Parts: sequence; C-alpha cells; structure tokens
Amino acid sequence: MNVLVVTCAHRGDDARIVHREIRSLLEAGHTVTLVAPDPGEARRNDPPGLERVVVPRAIDRRRLGAWWATRRVVRRFAPVVDAVIVHDPELLPVVGIGRWHGAVLVWDVHEDFVASVPDRSWIPGVVRPVVRRVVSLGQQVVHRRFRLILAEDSYRATFPKAQVVPNSSWVDDDPVPADYPPRAVYVGRLSRGRGVSTLVAVGEELSRRGGPGLVLVGPADADVLPMLDDAVARGVVDWRGPLANPEAMALVRGAVAGLSLLGNHPNYVHSRPTKIVEYLAQGTPAISTPLPLAVEMIETSGAGVVTREWFGPDAVSDVVDAVLAYESSPALRADHGQRGWNYVRESLSWNADGARFVALLEDWCARQ
Repeated sequence: MNVLVVTCAHRGDDARIVHREIRSLLEAGHTVTLVAPDPGEARRNDPPGLERVVVPRAIDRRRLGAWWATRRVVRRFAPVVDAVIVHDPELLPVVGIGRWHGAVLVWDVHEDFVASVPDRSWIPGVVRPVVRRVVSLGQQVVHRRFRLILAEDSYRATFPKAQVVPNSSWVDDDPVPADYPPRAVYVGRLSRGRGVSTLVAVGEELSRRGGPGLVLVGPADADVLPMLDDAVARGVVDWRGPLANPEAMALVRGAVAGLSLLGNHPNYVHSRPTKIVEYLAQGTPAISTPLPLAVEMIETSGAGVVTREWFGPDAVSDVVDAVLAYESSPALRADHGQRGWNYVRESLSWNADGARFVALLEDWCARQ
C-alpha cells in the first residue's frame, strides 16, 4: 500500500502517529508519506523509510493557514495513494471534499473531541457550547466519507460501528530496575486539567524531603508557563519540554515511578490514560488520580498507587509518599514494575495491536 498520513494539529513526532502506526506500516513493507508539522531534531527518531512533507502547525486560534497549506499538499497525492489516514477532526472537510480516485479515507479518532472542548484554553468560554455542537454535528455525518478507527473502546457510544485499535504501547524489553539519578517522571501535555499545579507541589515536597527529582516531559499550555518557569528556576522540577516518544520512554525506563495526575474532566473520566500504559510497558510503576480506567488498570495489574482525591493536599501527600516508598524499597519497585510489564504485554501491547491495525487497513484497501 501507498499510505498518506495527515495532521496539522498534532506534533510532527506524535507517538501514536509516528512511533506506532507509521512504524508498523513501514515494518510491514508499505510506503508511508507523513504530512505534518516539522518535528525538528525529533526527526532523528523517525522509523526508517518514512517520507515527510512539512506543513505549518495549527496552534490555538492560528489554524486557517495550516488548514489551507495542508489542503494544497494533500491534493497532489490524490492520484497515487491507496489510503489516507487523517488524525485531526478539523481536517476531515479539508480532505473529504477532494477526489481521491478510489483511495480509502480513514479518520483515526484519538480522543472524545466534544468532551475535550472545555479543556482547550484557547477556545473562548462563550463560544464553547457552539463549538461542541458543531463538532458533534460533524461527527454524525463523517461516516458517509470516512472509515473510522478509535483509540478507545469508550468512543463506541458515539461511533458504534467503528473499529477499535487501542492506544497501547510497544513492549520490547524486560523491565529494568530503578537507575541513577533517581527520578519520578511525568510524560504528556502540561495543563491545568492535567494536574500541573499538583505536579509542581509534588516537586516542591519531594525537594523538601530530599526525595527523587521530578522530571516533566511535554509541551505546556501558555497559561501555565509562568508557573513552570518559576518551578524550574527554584529547582523543584526538571522540565525537559517536548521529546520524541523514544527519548521520553528512555527517561521513564528505570524511573522510580511515572505520574498521571489528570483531573476529573469529561474528556479523561471515560478514557484510558495512555501515559499509564506507557509507564507500565517500561516496567515502571504508575501513580494516578482516581480516573475509573486508571484505577482498573492499576488494581488489575497490581502495579501502582491511586490517590485519594484528584487534586489538593491529600493528592500531593499520596503521590510523594508513594514515590518515596518506591525509592526506599527497590524490591517493591521491581515487583510492581514486573507486574505492570506483564500486564501490558498480555493485554495492551502494540506489538499485537499494530499488526491488527495494518491488517485492517490492508483489508479495507483490498475491498475498495
């Protein structure tokens, strides 16, 4: 197959797009061109054989130029591709109105976009109800043009006939013991809804009690940058900014624990936190707020700790106590790490899900 993968809203090195789906397609012998924002130095982590076409990134309210540039690029590929995978709901009309000469059009649904609107700080509060309605209406008509792949079982309520390919994780190596320097790690977008205030408070308390350092990996929303810059200046967190997934996982591997402190928001409550899957896949215990699917994963695997509340002093205390317990007991950390690694290998491994993703796309193209 000759596959075109398109995004302008995600980073150009997005883990699901580049390091899971595209890697699986290339390893299966298919040709892939990625139309996406420039990932910069993260290109060095691209899977071998990936071809790129760079477009501007749609950031906050600056989106129209990126959409138009993406449309100009993708039109050139219409006569030569067998499948087009779109990762942004806003690009569905951009791609869908074109003539594709028999190519299969696929929308890979990463999240519940209607529920995520309140967590988008760049969307003015007064227009959020309108945006939610427009997105909801758009999702209802997309089946006429696109086949759908869902990253979560919970999205079936909106798309009952779609195929689910979960946002699982590669499981390549045996779990490793904690290494030096001792650290707790958070990987993901840094925002208020994702617990950035609690993360900073955890870093402060770990510093005060002489515990491991707290390493943060990921892009930050504009409204939390002053808080993060201040925390870095005071030495209570080590913020590395966004890193390619392989580099982020290298920091997670051997960490004392991985943190997932998502808030009690509609977009998170019914979703499986990918970061927890990634932590466990590296043999690193997870510490999470009490999201239902996070609780289910941690209790089933026996590979982590759940806080008593979402945010606040008790959550900070629970996280810090858990980190210090894992640091002081290598045996406890190793036991939970092994349990988490076994759990992902058996039930949430991209090694298996990636092969199913490729087979699904091959079948759709064969029957087109």
